[in-house]
Amino acid sequence: MTQRIQATSLIRRTAVGSATLLAAGLLLAGCGVVDREPSPSPSPPADPKEALLAAVPDETTPAFRFSGAEPDGTALSGFVDPTGKGMELVVAMSEGEGEGEGELSVVMSFWVIDQDTWLKVDFGDTPELHDLLGVEPEQWVELDQSKLTDDSLTYDLADVGNTGVIIEAADDVQLHADGSYTGTVDLTDEPKAAEVLVDGDITALGDAAASIPFTAMIGADGNLETLSVDVPASDEQPAGEYLVKYFDYSEVPAITPPAGNVVPAPAKVYELLG
Repeated sequence: MTQRIQATSLIRRTAVGSATLLAAGLLLAGCGVVDREPSPSPSPPADPKEALLAAVPDETTPAFRFSGAEPDGTALSGFVDPTGKGMELVVAMSEGEGEGEGELSVVMSFWVIDQDTWLKVDFGDTPELHDLLGVEPEQWVELDQSKLTDDSLTYDLADVGNTGVIIEAADDVQLHADGSYTGTVDLTDEPKAAEVLVDGDITALGDAAASIPFTAMIGADGNLETLSVDVPASDEQPAGEYLVKYFDYSEVPAITPPAGNVVPAPAKVYELLG
């Protein structure tokens, strides 16, 4: 659920060299696929699609938390502080045959304030990988943007899950009595939405690419709470859910740089990030 057009390519490898998905949409790391101009919050529009778009967080939205999941099960969480141009992104990844022996679990935490980024890596039950990476457990390292291949690890937009991009591609949006919104997403002529949901390749989806169902909810405060997209199976990728949750609006403290023993990132970290 990270900001996928820039963030999808961020981290597709682990410290042992095998490919692993970071994310995107969501969530995102603090970067977007489309520019959204901040604007005052008007009365909710009568049109259901416009109501959803109006509820998407922008740079005037108070700080909030988010969580979500990619269709492959990659979990993301964190918070966004639009006023402070900052965010935390926590990505939980695993590689292996299943839970238990033979599985590598990695939790990567990114802390972003405008153009400054810090990283903390937790290898779980494989602590020896910290030595290979050249970092200590629970230690934040500061990234040098000039050593990264792109600017994906900087703050860009509040809508870390790219919900606005998905809703823009929605058709037949309906508001139901229980307050939920439903509709379908057409990826055939919306390349940005296709990039968010299926890395841009809709060929394997066939006719299903034109009508992918979604459900959304808006909270009592007028802010978007959830967006769930049922991504169909394609090739070797089974069907899965693209899920974004935004919550705790106005209940998140302003972001500040990480405290404690922060050191410059060693060379192996940049190899990990690609």
